[in-house]
Amino acid sequence: MMRPAKMSRIAVVGSREKRSVVLSILHDMGVMQVETLSSKAASLVKNEIDSITFREVNEELLRIRALRAALPPLEVKERRRFESLGQLMQVAGAIDIDSEVSELQKRAESLMASREQLQDRLKLVQNLAFINADLSILNLSEVTPFYGRLSKQRFERFKELTGSLLQKGIVYSVNEGEDVKLIVLVPNTLLEQFGSAIQKLDIKFQRIPEMEGHPEQLLDKLNESISNMDRELAEIREKLRKLSERYYPSLSSIEEQLTIEARKLEVISSLGFTQSTFVMEGWVASDTIPVLQQAFERYAESKAFVFEMKTDERPPTLMKNPRQIKLFESFIRFYSLPQPFEVDPTPIFAFTFPVFFGLMLGDVGYGLVILLISMWIIRHVRGGGKTRVPKFLLSFAKRILKPSQYAKVASAMLPGAVLGIVFGFLFDGYFGFPLNRYIFPYLNMALGIHLPASGAFLDPLSTLGLKTLLLISGYIGLFEVSLGLVIGSLNSYWLKEYRHSMGKLGWLFVSWGIALIGLTLLHHQSVNPLQNPLSGAYLGVMIGGLGLVVAGEGAGSLIELPSMISHIISYTRLLGILLASVVLAGVIDQVFLGSLGGGIFLAIFGVVLLVAGQAFNLLLALFEPGIQGARLLYVEFFSNFFHGNGRRFSPFGGERRYTYKEIEVPQENRRPKKQTEDSST
Repeated sequence: MMRPAKMSRIAVVGSREKRSVVLSILHDMGVMQVETLSSKAASLVKNEIDSITFREVNEELLRIRALRAALPPLEVKERRRFESLGQLMQVAGAIDIDSEVSELQKRAESLMASREQLQDRLKLVQNLAFINADLSILNLSEVTPFYGRLSKQRFERFKELTGSLLQKGIVYSVNEGEDVKLIVLVPNTLLEQFGSAIQKLDIKFQRIPEMEGHPEQLLDKLNESISNMDRELAEIREKLRKLSERYYPSLSSIEEQLTIEARKLEVISSLGFTQSTFVMEGWVASDTIPVLQQAFERYAESKAFVFEMKTDERPPTLMKNPRQIKLFESFIRFYSLPQPFEVDPTPIFAFTFPVFFGLMLGDVGYGLVILLISMWIIRHVRGGGKTRVPKFLLSFAKRILKPSQYAKVASAMLPGAVLGIVFGFLFDGYFGFPLNRYIFPYLNMALGIHLPASGAFLDPLSTLGLKTLLLISGYIGLFEVSLGLVIGSLNSYWLKEYRHSMGKLGWLFVSWGIALIGLTLLHHQSVNPLQNPLSGAYLGVMIGGLGLVVAGEGAGSLIELPSMISHIISYTRLLGILLASVVLAGVIDQVFLGSLGGGIFLAIFGVVLLVAGQAFNLLLALFEPGIQGARLLYVEFFSNFFHGNGRRFSPFGGERRYTYKEIEVPQENRRPKKQTEDSST
């Protein structure tokens, strides 16, 4: 049974002068979750915070970060190394382009705002082009002009609501297709009443500013002004681009190293100091302690040492699974992070979920479509390519999950889709059409083999197929529940909760006793021990299991007996979801085939029904097997052993993209990944 990594609480004690080196080692190895000092250690040391350095580093980080954000981004191919914090601050201070970048930014923002105003003015003049006169005729001191564009129906409604006001104003209107362009001249004394009237109609009118000149002349002037602004903006962008070519790589490496230094200074606040030493505490995976000590010996000149501490504190959880199944850790964390002492169910989930998904899918066509969709999602998310999916659908999708999460779900569905294709071939389902029955007879004749003439190795809709699949789903349920109880018993044994462990074994015997008695009844055999000795053995197993349950968990726990039986029976939903999909696809296909001989209109209706019905069934096939498969594992399986509520392991450290590591991490060491929602890929 695979369990999370064994964790140890350690104390790192070292020479005061080597604290920066030790922090660099810990950052680049990323193996230690730093904790506050225990009360006993804290009473022997004192905290020291270099607030001046902390403030200077953070201020410089904010400045560099702002400069980098202001410049056009470039691809950074080179890395840089900084020998010390002093050198880093000196290099950062040498980049003195703040005022130049700020002035360029302010000018660009000013031009963009002015350009936007001119664009609005341009659109307004274009709308007023129907006035074949100098627009200065609208420059009136006692009257405010407004422009609007309404449908004919709204225009009639507008006249009804503002009839009394329109008698005191002047309205020009020009019909253009279904719309009405109009100018309303409103006396200043009636502005408030006019505003209330149009608010009831939810109509927007644009106030016409003072302008002079014919619309054509104004359009020429506005276009010329916008072109001049565009040229100036292009010049500013070119200057920023040149600055970016010169400084962006340096800014990227400086920002990254400053971020690391700021993190180190934060960690220093958790350290305890004496006159010549420092001490820090935290959690590490037990197997990384020798590697960590080797790194201290090499880079800290044996002036830092690791001491393993005894503690009753619950350690954080670090899940360690092979790369091939690591992506399924996200599904476990979605439910709950396991405790360090628990069995990690990730490998079981990684094997069982695709089998459940494929069995409930059971169709070559749907499996192939889901396989292609999953591959497209993975390629699109990881490749960052463009897509022709409508923006509103992408926006809706992003509100549900992040792109990286979609890639994980798609990756998890790949093996399930493949198994769905395999089961679909065995069930002879191709979007519900039985193609094997037409191919197999030909193959039998041509190759001399003996494939089933019906096309299906196991037909879910036949009596034999239904009974067989029902038994298979029952066996799967019995196996899953039994495995969960065995794991639960082992977990309790490891925690020295022997009575609880005995109770789990009792439920295991009860489950098997009930299952064996049920199978005896299905085979029409007697359950009377006098007539069938095996039945007596089955009853003995069940009664003995109930005794263990009472001894381990108390008589009150027997109330869970119905739920234990329902957990096993619940796995028959594997067959239920499969049958629902097969029957629906079959009905859609039969209606389509029946419509082909009923004339052109009925045939068109059949094609529409086929496409819409299959799309709907595909949607169900995409979601139902995934939801129900995960539910069977979360509820029926996990409930027998899984406690959850583990604490995330969050090591001090981070990835480097633009700077070199300050130490060479030994090859046998691998950085433990921080247990976050998006850490596994």
